[in-house]
Amino acid sequence: MMNILDYVRWRADVPLSIAPFNEVDNLIFSEMVFADFGGIVSSDECELLPLGQAVERYFEKFPGEGHRLGLIVPSEVRTLLRLMGESKRYGSLLLSGYEENTDESVQKQFAALSIHLDDLHIYVAFRGTDDTLVGWKENFNMSFLKAIPAQLASVGYLERVARSFPKASLIVGGHSKGGNLAIYAAVYCERSVKDRIVRVYSNDGPGYRPEVIQSEEYREIRDRISKIVPQSSVVGRLLEHDERYKVVNSMASGLWQHDGFSWEVGPYAFVPAPSLSKESRVIDRSLRKWISEMSPEQRQEISDALYRILTATNAKTLTELTQDKYWLWRLISESDPGSRKTVIAALAQLTGEAGRVLVEDSLPSASKEKEAETARKARTSLTPSKLASEVSKRISTRSARTKQKK
Repeated sequence: MMNILDYVRWRADVPLSIAPFNEVDNLIFSEMVFADFGGIVSSDECELLPLGQAVERYFEKFPGEGHRLGLIVPSEVRTLLRLMGESKRYGSLLLSGYEENTDESVQKQFAALSIHLDDLHIYVAFRGTDDTLVGWKENFNMSFLKAIPAQLASVGYLERVARSFPKASLIVGGHSKGGNLAIYAAVYCERSVKDRIVRVYSNDGPGYRPEVIQSEEYREIRDRISKIVPQSSVVGRLLEHDERYKVVNSMASGLWQHDGFSWEVGPYAFVPAPSLSKESRVIDRSLRKWISEMSPEQRQEISDALYRILTATNAKTLTELTQDKYWLWRLISESDPGSRKTVIAALAQLTGEAGRVLVEDSLPSASKEKEAETARKARTSLTPSKLASEVSKRISTRSARTKQKK
């Protein structure tokens, strides 16, 4: 079974002019943009640098272990870069317009890169969520904001690239949050730019608020969107999403299938899977119902509470957060009780929703209503708020005892 690293090795001597760009190349570029090209590739859209040279400078800047990608970004990105830089297929491609902006004050995490496939085609790659906690907070904000800062930045970036190269056709893509940004940029960019978009790729990217999917702007680009998800997709099923997507085989299991390096590759495309797994469908239904039953204000309250917990130790990244082997205990004990109660209640409610979905799926239709009523009555003795209050009380008591011992 091949993944994208095997694909780059296999296609190394075959330029795009002979074997044209395909969906696998799309994922490769979407993973490549996780690398830090700051000070290597100019932010000027018109200042071009061969990919091979950019890779050489990257490893000069980050030798050895080099640039730490963090906990969630696959370490294989560095191997991917080296293989791409040495290959005939990718080494001579031109890069431009590297932009990276992380701003805690507005809760924004954004990065993008333009990859010139030839004189008339540009792949605009948007980075997914990186190691920063503020990047995760911006993801949470998708559930209640009409537009997050990174989405607005993606529109502006795409329009600048289009203005700099007025004759070029555009392919837009990204992995995870990067896929969300790619679709958002294609949906809300200027009409003159939208008309030049050939294809938009979302590689297991999360969805949107309902008004985006239902908008006329979305319908205008819908037929040019390619959404690709693994069998057990979770991230790609978050929020409201179009039901048209390609399911592909992954060599990982569960949530780890989100890793694009686990997707199985054939000679010209990903290896298709017959359908989404039952687990993915259950999670999708549970999350959508859970979110739909909350007001935007409630979603914001949960998002803010979770972020307060994550930043209680003053960590800025997931890597910093988990360096201490007692990180989970410190996270719980050093956060404020109100935030803990809010998050625990939300998780309890989500767990209950997942249980209801599983019951509905496992029972004959005639029994579902009766079984659901029985489950509802059983749950009234321990509501999410009661559970949250009880758990928070126990945590606070244990934390106080620990401090007394010290």
